[in-house]
Amino acid sequence: MELSGTTSPDAGDSLADRIAVAMLTRAFPADVVDGVLADTGRTQMRTRLLPSRVVVYFVLALSLFPGLKYERVARLLSQGLIWSLGRPTTCPVPTAAALSRARARLGAEPLEALFRATAARVAGPPTYRGLRVLSLDTLRIEAPDSEENLAAFGRDPAAGEGPSCLRVAALADESTQAVVDARLGPDADAGAALTWPLLRALAGNELLLADFGTVGVRSWCVAREHGVELLWAAPADTALSPHAVLPDGSYRCVLDGASDCAGEEDETGVAVPVRVVECTVAGMPVRLVTSLLDPARAPAAELVELHARRWRFREALADLAAQGPGRARPTAPGGADGGPGRPGPVPVLRSRSASGVRQEVWGHLLVHQAITVLLRGDLPGRRGMAAAAVAAAPRFTAPGRGPQSVRRIV
Repeated sequence: MELSGTTSPDAGDSLADRIAVAMLTRAFPADVVDGVLADTGRTQMRTRLLPSRVVVYFVLALSLFPGLKYERVARLLSQGLIWSLGRPTTCPVPTAAALSRARARLGAEPLEALFRATAARVAGPPTYRGLRVLSLDTLRIEAPDSEENLAAFGRDPAAGEGPSCLRVAALADESTQAVVDARLGPDADAGAALTWPLLRALAGNELLLADFGTVGVRSWCVAREHGVELLWAAPADTALSPHAVLPDGSYRCVLDGASDCAGEEDETGVAVPVRVVECTVAGMPVRLVTSLLDPARAPAAELVELHARRWRFREALADLAAQGPGRARPTAPGGADGGPGRPGPVPVLRSRSASGVRQEVWGHLLVHQAITVLLRGDLPGRRGMAAAAVAAAPRFTAPGRGPQSVRRIV
């Protein structure tokens, strides 16, 4: 194993960095990490300087410190682990080449398994008239140029000869602002291939917020078949002719199942009864389409307020995407990445292998989950961590330090 040196708790680290690493180890305890490693067949039979458990934490640390090189992230991780154990020691730091090989051995599966094993804890209770409110969104992410990434993910069709891109479809719980389910795939899979598995996994006691520009009429039908109530923003060119105007100003109509709202063939051959609420958001006219047909059960004003909350989840995805220095290509405005007038940056990933790209994305989602758990106060020792973070907060404002979302823990 190649080594680049040793590290100790006073080797140029900061309290904020150590708090960030401690957050990871408390959000994802060693026994939980070891369990998913065993389930995915990544448990190692002999001791290494980089055992699989440490590599999992290293991948998570890459999301905390995205502007730093491998060896610097490894030092910060070592220092944070030493600090969280509460005893002085020194620890050898592997080289970047050794870290790259360790990531390749680990693969993406343990990170995805860890996300799925821990996602249930960030789910909130029903918050709207007995319904749990969720938000569905997608995000296009640019992958580093390589033949493997291009073969796995394809290119952004709007970019011509541009870099390869993948797509993340995610469900967030609006009460906690936490991602509770997600799927990754090529950018061409922006529709049913990614969103339908998310919809089919729902329990039927949810109100799902989304945009037709993200999902489409066929996805509406899939969600309704599973008993999910819906509140989606419709594009301006969607045919929605009033059939009956209701006392709260909303109106009932029929959603044409053959309309092409999502840029795909949405030919369900059915007419879907819906209710429409017209409103203005940021000075722009918006039509909200819902399956909640009774205004007494779901008044128009409440629905407008509910859907306005969805922007916070999208901003969380953009915040997740914009960490650290480097390129941050804005998404196209006007709904190309999930909504009118809501451009946002996309993540800068490191990996030139498709497995590494997937591994990084799951790492970003796990870090977002850890921050959410910390904000809810579900981690042991949260009060002490937060108090220390207040004192250390200025360190997070320096270029190349921890992500904006970590700053918000204070």
